[in-house]
Amino acid sequence: MSQIIKDLYYGNISPWEKSFDRDSEYGKELKTVSETEEKLLSLLKEAEKELLQAFSDAHGNMSRIAIADGFIDGFCLGMRIATEVMQKQY
Repeated sequence: MSQIIKDLYYGNISPWEKSFDRDSEYGKELKTVSETEEKLLSLLKEAEKELLQAFSDAHGNMSRIAIADGFIDGFCLGMRIATEVMQKQY
C-alpha cells in the first residue's frame, strides 16, 4: 500500500493544519484583525459584544465551509487531471 495512503489513514496528514510565518502577509493580516477586534471590543457594551461574537462565529463557520469546499474541488480536479494523464497513450 502507498505510504501516503497509510499516512492519511493513520492521521499523519492533516491538510487543515498549517503553520505560518508571523512576518508573512497572512501573519500580518491576522495581527491586524486581532488588534482591531480587541479595540472594537473595548468600545462595546456586553450585548453588543455578544452580537459581534455571534457575527464572528458565523463568519468563521462560513470560512471553514468555503475552505473545505475549495480543498475538495481542488483535490477532485487534481484527480481528474491525474486520471486523464494516466489514460494517455505515449
